[in-house]
Amino acid sequence: MKKQVFHDATTGILIGLILSIIFSFIYSPSYYAPLSYESPVGQFMREHQVHGSLVLLYSTIIWAAIGVLFSFGSRLFAQDWSLLRATVTHFFLMLLGFVPLAILAGWFPLHWIFILQLIPEFAIVYLIIWTILYKIESKKVAHINQLLAQKK
Repeated sequence: MKKQVFHDATTGILIGLILSIIFSFIYSPSYYAPLSYESPVGQFMREHQVHGSLVLLYSTIIWAAIGVLFSFGSRLFAQDWSLLRATVTHFFLMLLGFVPLAILAGWFPLHWIFILQLIPEFAIVYLIIWTILYKIESKKVAHINQLLAQKK
């Protein structure tokens, strides 16, 4: 279990680092910024002149938490739950876990209007992704059932 959490955190860090390099190259091409200095966290760190290495350490911790959150969320579907229960639990875990972490990572602004607007957008994107994954998995199950029927 500890190895899995470490792996999940490391995966989150790697993905976060790659994305931060890409977005830093796009939005601040003269220097590397692991988080947006336009965000509330970035403004706080800039105002208090937090050293760049501590900003990177802070970002790394947030990315690790996101990696662990996503991995834990995917494990909900391995539980002996109904698809509805697993989906609803996963949705709220992602909404209530990812949005605050994204705000802390400097990805989303901390404005109530933005957050209220984000909830239906999050739900729509979640529903689209869930539907696509459901169709893919449904085809796999149908194929497995077909193979089992042929063996009988």
